[in-house]
Amino acid sequence: MNDDDLNELIDAFTAECEEFLQSMEANLLAMESAGLKERQAAVKEMFRAAHSIKGAGSMLGFQNVSVAAHTLEDCFVILRDRTDLSALEPTTVSVLLQGVDALKKITIESVQHSDVTTPDQTENLDAIAQIFAQFQAKYGKSEQPPVPAAIQSPSPETLKLIFEHEVPPLFNRLETELSQASEADLAKSVTALNQVYYQLSGLAGMLLLPEFGEIAAALSALIDSPDLTLQRLQSEGWAIAQNLQTARQQILEGRAIDLPEISPSPTPADSPQLPDSPTPADSPQLPDSPTPPDISPSPSPTVPPSSTLPVPNPQRPTIRVDLERLTELVNLVGELVINRTNLELQESELRGEVKRIRRNIVDLSQFGGQLREEYDRLSFAEWRGGNGHSGLGKLAAAETEFPTIANGKSSPAHAHFDILEMDRYTEFHSTAAEVIETAQAISHSATKLDTLAMKFERSTDQLRRITEQLRSRVMQLRVVSFSRAVDHLPRALREMCLTYDKEVNLLLVGRDTKIDESLLDALRDPLIHLVRNAFDHGIEMPEVRKASGKPASGQIEIEARHQGGQTIITVADDGRGIDPEMIRRKVVTKGLATEEQAQEFSIAELYDFLFWSGFSTAEGVSDLSGRGVGLDVVRTNLRTVRGTVKVDSRLGKGTSFIIKLPLLLSITDALMVKTDHNKIAVPLDAVEEILHIKASEVHIAGNQPMLWWREEFIRLVRMQDLLEYSVVGPDAPSPDPLAQDEIPVLVLASTEGMLAVAVERLIGQQEIVVKPLPPPLSKPRGVLGTTILGDGRVVNILDVDDLVGQPGVNSSIAAVSGKVQEIPPSSSQSPQILVVDDSYTIRQLLSMTLTRARYRVVQAKDGVDALEKLQNGLDCSLAIVDIEMPRMDGFELLRSIRSTERFAKIPVAMLTSRSGEKHRQMAMELGANQYFTKPYSEAQLLQAIPKLIHQSII
Repeated sequence: MNDDDLNELIDAFTAECEEFLQSMEANLLAMESAGLKERQAAVKEMFRAAHSIKGAGSMLGFQNVSVAAHTLEDCFVILRDRTDLSALEPTTVSVLLQGVDALKKITIESVQHSDVTTPDQTENLDAIAQIFAQFQAKYGKSEQPPVPAAIQSPSPETLKLIFEHEVPPLFNRLETELSQASEADLAKSVTALNQVYYQLSGLAGMLLLPEFGEIAAALSALIDSPDLTLQRLQSEGWAIAQNLQTARQQILEGRAIDLPEISPSPTPADSPQLPDSPTPADSPQLPDSPTPPDISPSPSPTVPPSSTLPVPNPQRPTIRVDLERLTELVNLVGELVINRTNLELQESELRGEVKRIRRNIVDLSQFGGQLREEYDRLSFAEWRGGNGHSGLGKLAAAETEFPTIANGKSSPAHAHFDILEMDRYTEFHSTAAEVIETAQAISHSATKLDTLAMKFERSTDQLRRITEQLRSRVMQLRVVSFSRAVDHLPRALREMCLTYDKEVNLLLVGRDTKIDESLLDALRDPLIHLVRNAFDHGIEMPEVRKASGKPASGQIEIEARHQGGQTIITVADDGRGIDPEMIRRKVVTKGLATEEQAQEFSIAELYDFLFWSGFSTAEGVSDLSGRGVGLDVVRTNLRTVRGTVKVDSRLGKGTSFIIKLPLLLSITDALMVKTDHNKIAVPLDAVEEILHIKASEVHIAGNQPMLWWREEFIRLVRMQDLLEYSVVGPDAPSPDPLAQDEIPVLVLASTEGMLAVAVERLIGQQEIVVKPLPPPLSKPRGVLGTTILGDGRVVNILDVDDLVGQPGVNSSIAAVSGKVQEIPPSSSQSPQILVVDDSYTIRQLLSMTLTRARYRVVQAKDGVDALEKLQNGLDCSLAIVDIEMPRMDGFELLRSIRSTERFAKIPVAMLTSRSGEKHRQMAMELGANQYFTKPYSEAQLLQAIPKLIHQSII
């Protein structure tokens, strides 16, 4: 075994230990909230994990790891046998978690320092020993100490299984190193043989086979001898290999190891033959034979052949591949998909050409038939002319134009036959026959082309399946489960809960979502900071939550999913939310903007300050917050992997941080559309519905086109108005989709809401390869990346979340009557307006309109939500209320406001799609101050609001 093989084994050991340690940590955390049976199962699982680490460490010569894992294993034995798991104490879990941490440190240092005992390792070993001593002191020592699993004699069946399947690879490595040893690489061979010795001696120690260990010790003595030569290494090494094979055979036969004296060294002539020829009968090589032919009868009658233990799988060979080469392979798969798309395009064009040829052949056949019919008609006219009919002149004229062909049938020698008794042929007939034959030949070729096109189509389908399988296999090489990035968070959150006396649950959704392994390091720190931020800034103390009507225990949810060629990770909490006014005050206090400038900032611009270095909303500095470095680290780390982060918060309800990461290679379905003379790809999973509407179905609310869709109005915008870049196109002006008689419309859905987008033309669905823009290019707003079509053209892919969330999409068309004259608020303190509507789109549209007019806006999704806000002390100068809403409609809300003394003077304006007099009359009778109908005029609304607010002041 060479150095590369050893390194691969150590890498596998490291990865396996990480999984076992993570499993122990997860089981310990889960035990706190689990039932008795689940706790018992968790203890067994942790015991097995510690036992596996102990065995693997011993096999590779990491004795410190083996000792530490064995001590921790004994702790789990005490937990299993001498404790009441139904009354498990949190301190017990905490102590065991510290032991897992110590074992993790010992494992890392052992791998890094080749198991050389360092002061840190000694300290960690002492810490685990102290934990074991605490367990013994607390739960008592057993009268008869249990025999550790490592020193129990394995059964004959277990020995046979191990020596039948696990030992041959070690012997193969030994013999390979002996046969390939050379004077130039003697030192490398000695190093490799030394590792083989460690594995053999570790195996002998674990299985309590001292005789087998003595044979392995002979190998160690040989390679440690100072006067070692290549000839001696090979001669004595082959003798040791022969003895090892003999010992293995005796164990497989159920006999004790009884070795004769070491046989003489093989002759030089025999040595080179060993790797390529069968070994002698007394030392058979069995690398590929699962069952030796001479041990089929089991020596133990207690285990019948049909119920033998499951055979462990031998270690599968692995290789290490450079990351750049793997990335190149992934990129080549993407190019393969693009070229396959090109083939599909060519196959479609070929099918179209074959159909066109078929149609032309039909026309040509018809023309040939017409020629034949014309000749037959003329021939019949000749016959009629010969019998005194008037057609003779026509035939004579035809024969003058097309002379009779001189052949056996039409020669003058047969002049005594009339036209019915003997055919006559002219050049006209010959031309018609050639046309018909040519048409038949072309038809035959077209049939072959059609067959070839069908075969081409089948080959293309097969190529599509193979390409899909290849893409799937290649992607599996680089992706890991999202759980690798979040499994450490429950432990961290538990420690914070114990330290700061908060109750917070962590919900992980989409743990099996696949992400690129290279993103793990970039994600770990941001996720830790976001969880700490949600714990400290978001989740309130239990007494505060109870006073607010919330459960005492808060919740942080982390969700991962794929959408439109991106990985979207959401970190949400149900805490207090973010107060934009607090951020506005902090911005002014820190001198980042003047008070007048701060008033101009939108909510999104205020949230952006949270990611500035040194900016914090905390009043003081603590271990968790106040230094202004948390969210700054989040954005900085995400930028290194072309990721973005966005904030969405509702005061009193909670906050969500939405992280978007590009996929290494994403192949997805997209809808191709044409707009502004260019093709655009829209991810199909973001398209809620495709519509064809008439121009008369477009409504105008202020300056904003609206579309009535599924019982609500949604914004309608042109595709070209959403994109913030221009492409050089034809000189002709861009067509206006909204000016067409029939308008193709895409209803797009995202986390930001719904949006209707008008396009020039729908092209069709197509599978595309999403290619993110490479650095140093920055990602434009609304553009996810690009793709290459089969004809080589580059097409942009829309980022639907960006488009729907743009603040400017509500100004799709210009005002028809000039600039709207907005009347600013009359007081220095901006009045606050309550907008009550069950449609998210209408609420957002009204909020943006009112915010631009310098009003403060509070939203409520129905009457119950609005009434709760008023009862909780919301001070508003005006309420704009829809009529038809769930739970409590606008009429009921208006009645409740007017019947409550605290709210009776609040002006209420109804904004509804019901324009009937009956609804208007009822609203006025209940005390409405104004009645607007949808779609409304933005100018009229803004002119009426100051008058309504003035009524409340009076």
